[in-house]
Amino acid sequence: MIDLHQETAALAAWPTHERLRALQRIIPRARVDDALAQTGRDRTHCRRLPGWFMVWFMIALGLFSRDAYRQIFRWLQVFRPGGIPGRSTLCEARQRLGVAPLLAAQVVALLGRPETPGAFYRGMRTMAIDGFVLNVADTPANERAFGRPGSGRAPGAFPQVRVLALCETGSHVMWKWLIKSLRSAEITMAPAPLRFLQPDMLLLWDRHFLTHATTAPWRASGPSAGTHHLQSRLHPDPTLARWLLPRQVVSERR
Repeated sequence: MIDLHQETAALAAWPTHERLRALQRIIPRARVDDALAQTGRDRTHCRRLPGWFMVWFMIALGLFSRDAYRQIFRWLQVFRPGGIPGRSTLCEARQRLGVAPLLAAQVVALLGRPETPGAFYRGMRTMAIDGFVLNVADTPANERAFGRPGSGRAPGAFPQVRVLALCETGSHVMWKWLIKSLRSAEITMAPAPLRFLQPDMLLLWDRHFLTHATTAPWRASGPSAGTHHLQSRLHPDPTLARWLLPRQVVSERR
């Protein structure tokens, strides 16, 4: 669904000033200040590395994923001029900030428009769901919480998390997601992101998710409730197709 290495390489090719302008436009200072106030992180005052600047710094770690900490700080000096602290100082400030003020759920939005290639099909916004795993820091806490891959010979080098994401196909925006331990299965994780489906969306998913089709865990409630359409790859079994089609599942035979 999404090749993270390819997406990272494409982002790294952007000019520095464009990435900085995108950071300031998509995640404005006022929204950062609100998040800090709501989580109580605005009370930890550090004149050299204030909370709002560290939030931007943490986001910039992804925007400039190929650069070192101090170089990323240099890029951000257009927002706050001053001396460049050591790497250990930046790491400690990042740990003090914690994860509470992160803004992804507040700022990530659907971007596809009718003219966006691959964003719509017959008036329906095309979405996709799939899972992947990511390495996390090699700490005892992460190993206990998420697990570590391995074989009969040796454990894996890093603990890993399993991510199940609901994405917009036209823009590749990872709209909603769930992060669980490596021991979790994608099928059991599916109800959480699927409840965000909106009316007139066309969801593209693998056929193994169809085990949950009868329970309809993706049905939204409240203002987003409505008809959702699904497209899955199935074996050419006419009995199965007759059972699914009345439930508004569109099957694509292989």
